[in-house]
Amino acid sequence: MSIKIFFTNEIPKEREDILSIMKFSESVGRHSGILSNGLIQYCEKDIFEVWQTSQPIISEKSNNIHITKSKNYLFGSTILDLEKSFEDNKSKIIQSYKDFFSISEKNQMKIIKIWHYLPQLLEKYDNGKTNYSLLCESREVVYKKYFENFSYPAATAIGIGQNKILIYFLAALCNKYEAIENKRQVSSYKYPQDIFREKPMFSRAASFFDIDDKKEKIFISGTASIKGYKSMHSLNLNAQFDEALRNYETFIRVENNKTNISRVYVSKLQNKDLPWIKGKLDATFGSNQYILLKGDICREELLIEFEGFSDGKYKISN
Repeated sequence: MSIKIFFTNEIPKEREDILSIMKFSESVGRHSGILSNGLIQYCEKDIFEVWQTSQPIISEKSNNIHITKSKNYLFGSTILDLEKSFEDNKSKIIQSYKDFFSISEKNQMKIIKIWHYLPQLLEKYDNGKTNYSLLCESREVVYKKYFENFSYPAATAIGIGQNKILIYFLAALCNKYEAIENKRQVSSYKYPQDIFREKPMFSRAASFFDIDDKKEKIFISGTASIKGYKSMHSLNLNAQFDEALRNYETFIRVENNKTNISRVYVSKLQNKDLPWIKGKLDATFGSNQYILLKGDICREELLIEFEGFSDGKYKISN
């Protein structure tokens, strides 16, 4: 086993090979080695997301980045207070990104994916920009230094409540890293400016081969009901579910794929929609292979987003 991600109702008692444990709750914080990510789950029982490796784990801290790492994998996270000033928040995120790359390079690892959870994702500052704009601007500053091509890490960016920003990343010592695009969509960094003034610089998915067991893994970025660069089925949750799933399934086969683990984010979900959406998710992924969460999407008209992880043997060639 190289890296395994799974959901559980119980916190593992033995943690010597655990890279990360995440709790889905309204607050953002870190307690007893468990990271709370500010996401409310649509589930009666608490669910934890566990990232497990086959190697011993050590923990350390660099600047404001909490790090757990094995020989082949590194998980880093930071929690930032959201300030009133756009520029102050931008400086914080830029510095965090610089730290992510510095830490990864020091450990001779490649950043595979970065997750971002930002309060009030689409609320505007005095300058007319949003917190999604804030993320895109900050990321672009750093990526101009580190990337001469478009081989960006995968990414997810979701809006949460509260007043703290959570950003975390996975890096790996790996072979054959590949940044993957979706043939159904325009690459995010090529969007016209009437969609976003800032460039959302990320790859639609990223795959790699573990350096030891030679097995391929794939991390899929958050994908919504977008075709080309246009939002499809504005504010229609049922139709958006199918469109977003089509995008997700351009990367992997989900049928009979026991390695697929998905997070599904929904905004503006009404109670009457909960039974049918859970039914469709159970039929698509299997009841133990996804978690349904409340979160804001990067465009007002979009209501649902999928992201996930899978073994590469289920990968679909684009």
